[in-house]
Amino acid sequence: MLKTIILLTKTTGQQPPLGALLREHNPDLVFCSALSAQDLLAIDPAVLEEARLVSFANDIAVPEKFLLRLGHGAYKFHVAPVQYPGLPTSPDNGDDPRCFSAIAQSITIWPDCRRVVGLETVTVPDDAAPMERERLAFTRLAHLFWRMSGLIAKDATELPGIIDSVESRPTFAQMN
Repeated sequence: MLKTIILLTKTTGQQPPLGALLREHNPDLVFCSALSAQDLLAIDPAVLEEARLVSFANDIAVPEKFLLRLGHGAYKFHVAPVQYPGLPTSPDNGDDPRCFSAIAQSITIWPDCRRVVGLETVTVPDDAAPMERERLAFTRLAHLFWRMSGLIAKDATELPGIIDSVESRPTFAQMN
């Protein structure tokens, strides 16, 4: 049963609103806060079996041994300058440089097994200043988190993928 959400964020200021939003869908949740890989490793291992990691706008690499102990998976919310995430880039690099995607993606120790579980795109006006571009992209990321908060806070062991990379899912023999 999902009891704990571990929020891995870029700043401590992001954690209270994200936690409040998730608590609306599951009032019994307990939250652990983290800003770094060291913070993650400091969490009591007994907590991890009934926990889910949610990384929001944080590019910290999550240690493998931590991921393997999580009972309810790990998900990363991030922005990428790609129009079609999950698809190979075209030889002519046809992505629109004004287009950004807010992506919710599973985190696994096998990169080819990660699934995109949520996606929103935004096209930034040509004349937008860098701060405006960042604001628009972050706003889209926050909207994606808001839209998916009910799924994140619930007991589902795995969120459904909308873009799946299962062609080379490891077998048990590959895991050893």
